This record gives sequence, structure tokens and C-alpha cells, in this order.
Amino acid sequence: MEASRDKPQQPTMQLRVWLRRLVGLALAFTAGTATADDPTTPPAKRDPDASFAQMFGGPFPSSRLFTMPTADVIGAYMLSLSGDGSLLQDPGRLTSAAVVAIGFGDLAQLEYRETGAISVTGVDAPLPALGVQLKLPLPRWRYLPAIGIAVRVGVERDETFGTTKVGEKVTDFYLVARERITSWLVLHGGARVSPATLAITGDSALPDTTLHRTLALPTAGIELVMNRDAVIVGEAAAVPQFRWMVNTGDPPEIMYGLQARLGLRWRLAPSVVFDASLGYQLESSDAMAGDGLRDLVSQWDIRLGAEVFVPWGALACRTVHAFCD
Repeated sequence: MEASRDKPQQPTMQLRVWLRRLVGLALAFTAGTATADDPTTPPAKRDPDASFAQMFGGPFPSSRLFTMPTADVIGAYMLSLSGDGSLLQDPGRLTSAAVVAIGFGDLAQLEYRETGAISVTGVDAPLPALGVQLKLPLPRWRYLPAIGIAVRVGVERDETFGTTKVGEKVTDFYLVARERITSWLVLHGGARVSPATLAITGDSALPDTTLHRTLALPTAGIELVMNRDAVIVGEAAAVPQFRWMVNTGDPPEIMYGLQARLGLRWRLAPSVVFDASLGYQLESSDAMAGDGLRDLVSQWDIRLGAEVFVPWGALACRTVHAFCD
């Protein structure tokens, strides 16, 4: 009789065992989420008595690789100034990594930057844009990447060739993800949707023309942490490419190009970061041309740049007692 009474209870006991296992797995999963992602960087101390070492002590997170935004923002009460110059293409000119960003809260920043594209002259053309970058407030769970959104409204960049005026503009909508695999390996990936405009006026062989095209552009990046002050950074991205030759009568085109960059990011001081990188660009038409190997070698450059972080909130608190904690 006891055996017959116990037998119907076995399914109920098994269900309880499985429920306990599921609860245990859920607790184990959530217990590891606090260390699955990198720890939040403490903000610069905003106190009237704070020393400069406390205000500029960092470390300060960057919101970009080279041209590619990351899922991170620079943080509240922070200002970031960055730019780089090519040693081979237009020396001394700010290129596509030029950024002025100001943080609002821990989830957003307003920015001016020069976004990446390949101009009608065949070189990496910095196209100015104003935008906002957001970090989605997702829980820091294991295997759940950080997600960021960036919107950049393009400003037209003009070039003049004799009597011909060429205007180029790109507006970007970015969706990026960042996953920290280990303490020394970070992967980035995303997509960029870019409405691009090419306007040509005053050409003797071509009537005034304005061309529009929306491009879907994949992008990817990697960070290899060598030590606390040095990181190897790499990125590869499809970019808009404007193609046209002056006084030929050929119709203009907006095409796909490719840019890749690999370099070293070195933290000289907690608030100053130095960049040195080797970059390469490939025009889509060159991949099919007979002299593609020559272009493969020639379309590269070397850039040097820097990023400076200014804790304006902490400075304002120390000097005028505003924006204090």
C-alpha cells in the first residue's frame, strides 16, 4: 500500500527537482553578470576641494575606435577632443577621426565629427557631421553585448575644380555592439545606413546634377589589450565612395568603398591618449581593374593623432562651484 501511494508522487518530486535546477542555473547566470562586462569607470570627482590629480585621474572611456563609434559614451560632465593627421594624404589636415564630444549623463553625448568617405579625388575625405550618440541602458548580463546608437546629420563639404563645384554630404545612422570576450579581447560590430548626396554644378560637359543614394555599410573592429596603457586597435568598414571626373561628361556615381585601419593606442597620461595607425582604402572599381594590385599597394597612409579628455564639470565645480556632486 505504501509503494502504491508513493508511485503517483514521483512525477511531482521530479518536477520539483527540475525547478530547483532551473532556479539554480538562473541564480548562477545572474551572479556572474556583475563581472561579465568591464566595470563602470568612476566619474571625475566634482568637489570644490578636489585636486587636479583627482579630477584628471581617469581612466576615461573613448566613444570611438578610429572612424567607427563604439557602444560607449564618454560620460557625464566630460568633454573629448580628438583628431588625427595623415603623413601621406593632405598632411596636417584633420581626417575622419576628428571628434568633439560632450557627455550628457552616462548614456548620451552630443558631438561634431568628420565621418569617413572616399571623395571624387580618390582620397579619404572628412565629411563634417553633427550628431548624438546613445548607449542603451541594458543590464550587464553575461553574453549580452553593450548596444549603442549614433545619428549624424551631414553637413555639405564643397570642392572647386576651376569653374566646377562639387558638393558631398553623408548622413549616418549607426547601430553598434561591443562584447568583451576576455580581459584582453574586445570585439565590435555594427551596421551603418548612410544617405549620401553628390551635387555637381558648373561643369562644361555635364548639366547640373544632384545624385542621392542610401547605402547599407557593415563595420567591425577589435581591441587587443597589451597592458594598462597600450591597446592594439583594428577596424574595417564599408564607406560611401563618390566617383566622378571633371570635364569628361561621365555621369557621377555613389558607390561602395572599403577602409581598414590597424594601429596602437597609447595612454600617455590618464586624460591624454596617443594614436598611431596604418590605414588602407580600396575603391570598389579598383577590385575589378587590371592594375588592382598597384592600387592595392598605393592606397595606404600613416596617421598620427590624439584624444584629450577634459572633465569640465569637475573644473567648473572647483572654479565657480557649479555642477558639483
